[in-house]
Amino acid sequence: MKRLLLLLTILLCAGSCAIMQRGPATLAGLELGADKTDIERLSIPLNERFSPSTLKYTAAVEASYTNFLFVTPKLSSNQGVSLKINGADARPGEASKVPLSLGGNKIGIEVASSGGETRTYELTVTRADRSREYWSEPIGKGMWRIQDFGGHVGNEDMYLIEGSGRALLFDTGMGKGDLAAYVRTLTKLPVDVAITHGHRDHFLQVDQFPDATVYMSELDVTRMPPELVTPKYKWIKDGDVIDIGAGRKYEVIPVPGHSLGSVLYVDFANQVAITGDAVSSGSMVYMFAPTCTALDQYLDGLRKLEERIKGLDGLTLLTGHHYQERTPLRGAAGKQLITDMRIAAEKVLRGELEGKPAQTVRDGRATELRQANVGLAGLWYNPKNLVTDPAALGFLKVRTAAAREVIPRPVFSSFLTEYAAAVPRDVAKVTITPTAYWPDHKGITVNGKPVKSGEAVNTDIAMGANRIDVAVTSGKGTVRTYTVILTRGGGAK
Repeated sequence: MKRLLLLLTILLCAGSCAIMQRGPATLAGLELGADKTDIERLSIPLNERFSPSTLKYTAAVEASYTNFLFVTPKLSSNQGVSLKINGADARPGEASKVPLSLGGNKIGIEVASSGGETRTYELTVTRADRSREYWSEPIGKGMWRIQDFGGHVGNEDMYLIEGSGRALLFDTGMGKGDLAAYVRTLTKLPVDVAITHGHRDHFLQVDQFPDATVYMSELDVTRMPPELVTPKYKWIKDGDVIDIGAGRKYEVIPVPGHSLGSVLYVDFANQVAITGDAVSSGSMVYMFAPTCTALDQYLDGLRKLEERIKGLDGLTLLTGHHYQERTPLRGAAGKQLITDMRIAAEKVLRGELEGKPAQTVRDGRATELRQANVGLAGLWYNPKNLVTDPAALGFLKVRTAAAREVIPRPVFSSFLTEYAAAVPRDVAKVTITPTAYWPDHKGITVNGKPVKSGEAVNTDIAMGANRIDVAVTSGKGTVRTYTVILTRGGGAK
């Protein structure tokens, strides 16, 4: 009997102790995110380390892409627990979309247990315009990573590297501040500029360096606003070397794909490559836009790059958006990313790999894409742009007699055949330079007149709309015609 009474006492105590220890429900985790694009969600860090017993948190975001914040509360157990975010019902493990205003934003997260007890977590998110701010960190002797928008998540990366007599700034970002003045706080050397490719988040502040030599592939010149292109530009090609002294030489290796003129600048002696977006920043390469090359062209560039760097023990990749890196791209990982990207492209072209279907909408135009992953590489590609047409143009250049670039819209891609452009009233003649993609093509004509690939031909321009047809005949005899409607007096400056 005594043993039975003792057992009952122990059980009652255990039950009451459990009831006494059972407090209000708590969060097990809290994740924040913002959509930089409609297919890329950024992870926004909390300023404080999360703990279930800590009720107040803060975070900071840059204003350019954070009209909304996605808040994902996590629970260790969902049984008998309800959630509210700013008074609206929420589900554990699912993102709730919360609008943000400029300045401080208070977000309340209520966790209620079945017993009616409630615990409220308070999140304060500060949203501010930091487009005029810069942030940098040293990444080696005489080497800095510079970031737009105060270094907030989602920014662009630039790299400043000192030589013996000059420094070289790789890319110029798209901030709105005084980048040139910021660069002068890091180096006293005169600065030249090397552009990895012609996307605006990599070149928009280049006009702040009027005395610099600007190195860039001419294949991306049609992406540049004409007023930014000056006689200080030096058009680079495969194998060119930029020597800034102090043992730092950067060899140009084209990898067309993300853009026609995407290049890597490789310092073989120090095993460093500035990559822009050519081989991704470790999670995805955008290869789905209408102006990207076909996937077979990208694969060809990756194979050539892989061959060029095979003698290196490793390779540190200085990428265009290092926040996307899933692992540090140094040494073996740097080379592995390139190999994995090549394998992904091969598998897609052989029909062995098809990525997850997705869609992106830009400028009102929807583009279907596939998101494929192999190892470290993420290949986001257009399933309708896999193989270059046998009668494709590789490039189409239009210039005025004064050698000013005429920028067609959309910008040139071998995938697109219809373009429009405008020239001022005083431009009565332009030069058209078509370049065939395939060397075995049979011929090219401009408005019916035969021309050689890479040869400039003069074309008279009347007032109003002028149709220019460039026809390419492939080695197989197929013909593809590219058309430019060139309007004289159509509003061009």
